[in-house]
Amino acid sequence: MERTNNMGYGITYFLISLTNRCNKHCEYCVVKRWVNNLEFPDKMKTEDLIAFLKKEFQAGDVVELTGGEPTLFLDLEMLLSWLKEHEARVILRTNGLHLSKWRGNYDNLVVVLAKHDSGDDYMNERKKYLLPCDLVLDGIPENIKQKKRFEPVFIADETSPLTSHPFKKTCFISADGKVKSMPCCSEDMGTVWDYTPRLYRCCKDCSHTLGAWNLVQRIGNQFFTQRT
Repeated sequence: MERTNNMGYGITYFLISLTNRCNKHCEYCVVKRWVNNLEFPDKMKTEDLIAFLKKEFQAGDVVELTGGEPTLFLDLEMLLSWLKEHEARVILRTNGLHLSKWRGNYDNLVVVLAKHDSGDDYMNERKKYLLPCDLVLDGIPENIKQKKRFEPVFIADETSPLTSHPFKKTCFISADGKVKSMPCCSEDMGTVWDYTPRLYRCCKDCSHTLGAWNLVQRIGNQFFTQRT
């Protein structure tokens, strides 16, 4: 049976941009306008995100953490521990800057480690901390490379074979604390500080949601038996 919350909906997908700070300056970065730009400062703390999630989150929901470089987010492990305690399925997209042995504490997490312009020695050191469910991106094929911020690309392949997802709600939170349904959505849904739970639906063909659902399948079912 599909898990439902008190609004009668199923699994929710939270896409959270934790920070606009990054140690990289990739020319092809789709958020480079915001990265390391003093005009777009980070405004959220871990406590802010947890307070927000308490309003809508339920066990089995999917939380994707990105940036900028999310391992630069202050008290990241505090957030990851809360998510594990509350039975979230978590995706962490990172270039591995501060990836270390703490990764092994989170069996509800899949790490997507992107090489970007890092050298082999850098990557090999970070790979030591990965679990079998994690994914390493040594490069992004041209046919699936995102060209614009609001236009991610999803193409089904051996790594991502699923072409549908069960998400009934979606929520995007930017590093300044603003809330939308997804990055491409223009609707203003307030901020993490004044947000009121509401009904909202996601696009069935959204590349964000399809990519996320394929990624969380890598975690396996041992942690989430009977939760979906």
